[in-house]
Amino acid sequence: MTDRTVLRAIAVRLREHSAGDGVLDGDAYASLGTGGDAQPWSARAEELWGSGGGPWRTHHLAVALHARAYDLELADDPDAAFPYWKRALAHWAELYHDSAFWDRMHEHLEAVTGAPVPAATVQEVRERLPRDLLAPHLTLAGDRRVRDPLYARRHLDLVRESGFPRSAITRARAEFVREVLSEVTRDVEEGRVADAVELLASWLAVDPGNIGLARALLYATRQHIEIVVAAPGWASKIESLVERVARLVLPAWEEVGTPEGSFAVELARHEYWRGIVVRERESGPATDSVVLERAALRSGRHLLRAMELDRDLAVKSMYRDVEQLAAEEWALAATARQRQGLPDDHVRDALRRALAMSAPGPWGRLFMARVLINLHTVLPDDLATARRLADEVAADPDASHPDIANALRGVVLSLATARGPEWS
Repeated sequence: MTDRTVLRAIAVRLREHSAGDGVLDGDAYASLGTGGDAQPWSARAEELWGSGGGPWRTHHLAVALHARAYDLELADDPDAAFPYWKRALAHWAELYHDSAFWDRMHEHLEAVTGAPVPAATVQEVRERLPRDLLAPHLTLAGDRRVRDPLYARRHLDLVRESGFPRSAITRARAEFVREVLSEVTRDVEEGRVADAVELLASWLAVDPGNIGLARALLYATRQHIEIVVAAPGWASKIESLVERVARLVLPAWEEVGTPEGSFAVELARHEYWRGIVVRERESGPATDSVVLERAALRSGRHLLRAMELDRDLAVKSMYRDVEQLAAEEWALAATARQRQGLPDDHVRDALRRALAMSAPGPWGRLFMARVLINLHTVLPDDLATARRLADEVAADPDASHPDIANALRGVVLSLATARGPEWS
């Protein structure tokens, strides 16, 4: 944090500007005191510079408000300090974006030093400004994260809402979590996934939209899930975890809008497991039709979202069945709607998503064929599609299970008595 002696020295320099800045600035400088008694803030200076002043007015006000926030923070009065922090950062950000200010600062430095000052030197100061001013808030947030997470979060809010360039804010937030991400990596490598999840959850309470934290949480959770699913009863064991993690990473997802890179890849895998848990716990052909529709739609949406987030998900060994399972869930949703006697357009709305899948699997094909055959109004194209699906199941060497064979026989019998083009 900016040292108190530095702020006092700034106050002295502000006083030195008074000769040529006008009456208002002169009064403001005078209120700061002189010599060793000079202060960076006074109520009178804040009032005067808040209403007007010369060309350096924004800079002087930023320094004064920053100093006041510092004093209030040291006095353990954060409720009073935070408005000052917010106003100070807003003025600093305004200065950062004001190229005319930096040109004027360049001229001033050359006049004071009596020698040329490289433009690169001024530009370097300008580029360092966001990092230097945001760093104290990261330190304060980190120090109070455990004992006062609300206080820590308010400091991260100041960083996010500072007005500095998005790139500078992103770098600051990445620096905020650099060490904890290294710690989490070690925890996961050494099998302490539960510890990693709890640690990341505590940091996300402070910076909910932090992409680095969210990505690390998804990674740690996936490492755990991919081991647990080999054991009986795995769906019930991970159900609460996957939903908790989904809630924790949602702010980061909302903040970034369209996920990219490794964040999108990890989100895709998590959406897959969310869909599979619903499928295992709530879905299935024998389920009550209303319950089945709700569960199949939830599962199908998660699986569809997984494929949208990572177009290559199906080529990853543990996730290669994503499209097949998605087709089954959307076909089951169509089945559930049909069982409830809903109009064909409602049924077709779910069915079209299943039909859009390129690898629906034998059960998905049979579910879709049954729905097509049992529509209120069966069109010739519906029968043709149902027959194609049945042919594909019959030709599938992996579809030799007795249950599949019996289901296929039922579809064939229905098609044999249906009107439409001759079946091959």
